[in-house]
Amino acid sequence: MMLGRSFIAVGCACAGWAMGCRVDPESVSTQAARDEGSGTVTHARPQVVKTGELIYEVLDEKTGKRTPAKLTINGTRGTRDPRFSRGDIGREDEDEQSLAAFNRVFTMSGAGKVTLPAGSYDVTISRGPEWTISVHRVSIGAKPVAIAGKIKHVIETPKWVSGDFHVHAASSPDSRVPMRDRVYEFVADGVDMIVSTDHNVAADYAPHIKELNAGKWLASAIGNEVTSGEWGHFGAFPLPQEMVEEGQGAIPTRRKSAKELFSSIRELAPGAIIDVHHPRLEEAIGYFYLGRFDEKTDRAGRKGFSYDFDAVELLNGYQDTNRKSLDRTMADWFALLGCGHMVTATGNSDTHHLTYNLGGYPRNYVLVDNDDPAVVTPKMVAKGLRARHAFFTTAPFVSFTVGSAGIGDVAPAPGGRAKAEIVVRAAPWVSVSRVIVYVGGKIERTFEVAKSEAVERFRMVYDLQVAKDTHVVVRVEGDQPLTPVVGGSGSVAITPLALTNPIFLDVNGNGKYDPINPHGAHVPAKDDPGADKPPAPAGAGHRH
Repeated sequence: MMLGRSFIAVGCACAGWAMGCRVDPESVSTQAARDEGSGTVTHARPQVVKTGELIYEVLDEKTGKRTPAKLTINGTRGTRDPRFSRGDIGREDEDEQSLAAFNRVFTMSGAGKVTLPAGSYDVTISRGPEWTISVHRVSIGAKPVAIAGKIKHVIETPKWVSGDFHVHAASSPDSRVPMRDRVYEFVADGVDMIVSTDHNVAADYAPHIKELNAGKWLASAIGNEVTSGEWGHFGAFPLPQEMVEEGQGAIPTRRKSAKELFSSIRELAPGAIIDVHHPRLEEAIGYFYLGRFDEKTDRAGRKGFSYDFDAVELLNGYQDTNRKSLDRTMADWFALLGCGHMVTATGNSDTHHLTYNLGGYPRNYVLVDNDDPAVVTPKMVAKGLRARHAFFTTAPFVSFTVGSAGIGDVAPAPGGRAKAEIVVRAAPWVSVSRVIVYVGGKIERTFEVAKSEAVERFRMVYDLQVAKDTHVVVRVEGDQPLTPVVGGSGSVAITPLALTNPIFLDVNGNGKYDPINPHGAHVPAKDDPGADKPPAPAGAGHRH
């Protein structure tokens, strides 16, 4: 049981108490105090902190059965937030199938108990953006306190599987989170697929998922964040099992250009997705900075730059709070699309810890034949991503069609006319404030959305009129932070945001998307040593 594991029990001082107590390490002075009367040195006495028990049960409102969930516990009325761990290694209770870390409990069983210092707390029960939340105010004292929370799955997503494709754990030198802890976290927060992307190490979540009997909730893929000090960071998945079993570990990066790195990945795993991670996060690790990519001319000023990637991470979890950073990477992406580089937009957490940027915020939704985590495979997800049948979100769910064409598809637009239908859904605790339509990379129209707790927030049939082949993208924003489900530490205020991949409009009737610059301005020139090669003709099944 978790009781007795979260805090240090004090012996005889607690013998008469019905509730527990502990020594508060933050209240014990490390300075010797001098008794001025006797001249002797004394030490501060440990302060005894009373504790009590919180017993919880989480039920699926539709079925009445227990369900995995996340409990976020915040102190109120002067009570501090609890801290179940002092770092990124959580406290696991195998009997209750739960993990406690910082001020959160990730439960797979849906029932258990935790020990808290006496005081007042708000307990928020959640299971990711597809579910409602349940909030309980409790006072912890001498008697155990029990709560029974009911949450409801209100966003149905048939054939859309959610996944975070940029996740770090203890195999990375800059993370301490055990892979087993990640399984608890992702199941509790309702993410369907986790991809291992540790720095230059191939790791496999599958054995941990199997050991925890979590396969009905969580699928996984072997990946690698190919980390080059010269060129940046690139996600690659799915990778072959042999990389783990034979201890190959990673794709060699030393003295290799981006072009050579991408070629190595293609040779090792022909079906892998190459996702450019955080291309503009920092100049020292961003591919577009390091390669001196100029989105205005579609040229790269550095020899060895390559356009042979499948996706680009437009939103990174460390930039969740900064919408201007998304605007910048969107400008890069729109420029690539306009020159025929058919790359998929992704959003990933880049989580390294069990607090701050939690796994699954943002997450991708990818269209597959079967979204059951027990059935879906990495190959299915990679296929959907390569076809751009995807959008990413921190909370809202977006449906976007033009006639029978969906996200990532080519839609007929005879005479330059087409009808788009946009539907935005969100759980009651998620705000939706506006819907923005981009045509050809420019804002065509912004719809303000009234405040509501209805699941369907926005539905619009929108007439499009364009002069030539182009692409249409939908962005959704909410103004109210997702606190306390995610964020809430200090100045971290993560707001709802979603972005679709394009629907391409075929005006000339040839059945494909003809970009504005069919071969791009990056066609090799004598004064452009960084340009690799022009893309293959759009719509011909090429990567870019």
